[in-house]
Order: sequence, then structure tokens, then C-alpha cells
Amino acid sequence: MDKITLISNSDSQSPQKIGREANVFNCDLDYKSIREVLRTKDNNKFLYTIEFFPEEGKYHYDGHRSCKVRWSPQETKKNNGLCSVCMRPVTVGVMNRVDRLADRKDGFHPQGRIPFRNLIPLLEIIAEAKQAGVGTKGVQNEYLKAVHRFGSEFRVLLDVPEKDLRAGLDPRIAEGVIRVRQGKVNIAPGFDGEFGTIKIFGENEEETPQNIQLAL
Repeated sequence: MDKITLISNSDSQSPQKIGREANVFNCDLDYKSIREVLRTKDNNKFLYTIEFFPEEGKYHYDGHRSCKVRWSPQETKKNNGLCSVCMRPVTVGVMNRVDRLADRKDGFHPQGRIPFRNLIPLLEIIAEAKQAGVGTKGVQNEYLKAVHRFGSEFRVLLDVPEKDLRAGLDPRIAEGVIRVRQGKVNIAPGFDGEFGTIKIFGENEEETPQNIQLAL
């Protein structure tokens, strides 16, 4: 049986986040061409998918929000599924279920897989760089300035050379974009109904953000 080709598509319930998940093709963008690329899993024509960080999900890890206990599946196993604070069963998350169903070790890459890239929306990068809300006028203005200068949000996030980013953007915003490209972000996975957080800059800028292995 042919293996399934995984694709990524964002929904339309949040207009500003349309495209947060997407597929990058190098082929004619018509039905028959795309169908054939998906059927053959041609890495020369299906280049990669774009994903948000799954750790942002509310139930990525296990734990108890009220007890401030956040565990990976391995930590849950070590504690026999019982919260170390209240001794009641923890709320099990998505990764725990994945771990139970897995028939291969973490980090295994099947041959011929389509790569993926994790991105953070440009507005969110700018907001963190400026330490302001996403909806503030200053953040919105910086966003429009960047898109006007470089053509699109995807170009800023994926394609514009680093030297051009540093020349054309606020230095901290440019640094934020580059860190996201490199996977240098700090991740606190969501658990027990609480969204996870992805941070680019540490509280102390002398700290080095956690290196996350990129798929490309």
C-alpha cells in the first residue's frame, strides 16, 4: 500500500493566521500537477510544509495546571501517571498518546519524507521584539513596513537574506526572524488546557535560546 503524503493547511477562523500552515510546491499550480506530486512524493516538486509549533497546543504535554506540573510522556511514566503535588492522575496530553502509538523511536525520519519548517507569524515576532501587544499601532506599522519593503510576510520569514533583513528592519526584529529560521527559540509546551508559549528572546539577552532541531 502506498504511504500517505502529509500536507499542512491552516483554517480560516483567524484571518490574520491564514497561511500559518501551508505547502510549498515547485510545480505548475493546477489540480493534476499537484495531485501527481502528492501521489509520487516528489521532493523536487513538493519542497516542504510550513507548520506552527505544535507545542503551542493546550494539551501537548501531560500535567496539572493548578499544581504547575508539566510533564513529558517519559516523566509521566516515571511518576506512574500521578501528580507529584496532589498525587492525583495527571491530565494526559497529545504527546502521551503519540508515544503510546509509536512503533519507532523519537527522531526517526522515514525515507523520502517531505521536510517541514516551523514558523512564528511576523506580527508575533515583531510584538516580542518590541515588547508590545500584537494589535498595537507600533507593531502594526512595523509589520506593514516590512511587508512593503520585502514583498510579503513569507518572503521576510523564509527567503530574504540575513544581511538584507538586518539592513531593512529594526535590528531586534531582524534578529528575531533569524532566530526563528534557525530554530533558536524557547519552548514551554501547553498542558492541561493551558496554551504553550514560544519565546524568541530570553529575559536576559546573554542567555542563548534553546536550539530546536530544524527539519530542513
